[in-house]
Amino acid sequence: MNRKVSIIIPNYNHEKYLKQRLSSVFNQTYLNFEVILLDDCSTDNSQAILLEYANNPNVTHCIFNKTNSGNTFLQWKKGIEMTQGDIIWIAESDDFCDEDFLKEVSKPLMENNAVMLSYCQSYRVNENNEVTGSWKTYSDDLDRLQFENDFVMDGNLFIKNFLIYKNVIPNASAVLMRKNALLSCLNLEILSNYKYCGDWILYFQLLLNNKIAFTSNSLNNFRFHENSVIANAISSNEKLTLVNSDIKMRATMLDILKNSKPENYSDILKNNKKALNELKYEKGKILFKNKQKLKGLFVISGIVWYFIKKSLNRISGY
Repeated sequence: MNRKVSIIIPNYNHEKYLKQRLSSVFNQTYLNFEVILLDDCSTDNSQAILLEYANNPNVTHCIFNKTNSGNTFLQWKKGIEMTQGDIIWIAESDDFCDEDFLKEVSKPLMENNAVMLSYCQSYRVNENNEVTGSWKTYSDDLDRLQFENDFVMDGNLFIKNFLIYKNVIPNASAVLMRKNALLSCLNLEILSNYKYCGDWILYFQLLLNNKIAFTSNSLNNFRFHENSVIANAISSNEKLTLVNSDIKMRATMLDILKNSKPENYSDILKNNKKALNELKYEKGKILFKNKQKLKGLFVISGIVWYFIKKSLNRISGY
């Protein structure tokens, strides 16, 4: 089945990378697609570049915001509501991809209606287009073998084993999503509260009681440059903000789990608690390093007390 793919390219001040991004989209070997160009009031030469492509027959919309929205997911939602296709690709404007990206990554969505999200492995590239590594290393601490081959997996199992610990889908540009499922999960009230973890929550919702597909070939190039969101997030002065955001996000995950009650509900809850305690320990260490020893001690002591109570309950039989 040859379904239409709707490609949304949200841009803000990525003049330096934009032509490469656009070229990699328009040169796809899979031809049944439309392109929606969105610019969030860029202050560089981005809009002039986008206008060069606006008359391409595959472009159905080219929209320039008069004021900056300040919210990535507002742009996502705006683009999705304009789409005509069954499958959505958010092609971030500073990344680029292999010409067979759509052809290969769309296959599981075409062949299996239970698959709601399909994604591929990504290369890590710098601002000079040099490949500096593979994002497979990001998931190796959870499972070195799983991501060496293609797979289709039960979404609840993927959450329990991987997604509950970290976002092993680190780049939206590597992801294709089924439109009807995506619209049901795109809750701006929730996602707008998270500077770093909104996409993670979205994937979490998409996969509950559904299936996920993975392509092991690195068909996507994830740009890791000094101004990228993820690079800023892991810089030394942002680590505490990132950990706090992750801790906050897990409360949202718990609410979602309570409403959906997947088959392995208790296992996911258990792994979420484990990940939460690891995060709190990391937060305590960061506070210590930042000369906030009393706060750090308070956070770590809370984790210690949790395990003491757990042990006491086991001994007493509760």
